[in-house]
Amino acid sequence: MEAPRSRTGTAVAAATLALAGSAALAFGVGDAIGFKSAGAEAWFIAAWILGWALLVWAMFLGGLGAVLLLRPLASRRIPAWPEVLLLVTGIALIVAVLITHPLWGSGSGSA
Repeated sequence: MEAPRSRTGTAVAAATLALAGSAALAFGVGDAIGFKSAGAEAWFIAAWILGWALLVWAMFLGGLGAVLLLRPLASRRIPAWPEVLLLVTGIALIVAVLITHPLWGSGSGSA
């Protein structure tokens, strides 16, 4: 009889996707606001910092989710497909946000 699967991995994968989506939303709001006036620039910077904070947490949780996903593979069990799908989608979203909003260079929030 197989032991019941832990829901921790699925929760971590879902949190990764949620944080990556929130980071993408924060960056999108910042891009929509722009930085043409002093008031808009303050909101733009706040959205940019919030986006990066959310993205860093998503990366940490994505790494934790990958480790939790490898545990069943080490014991020759098949990981849960919803967990795999959520984690892969979250990591793909992280990569997309990193490509569209790099920390430095074009799109980095510098004027």
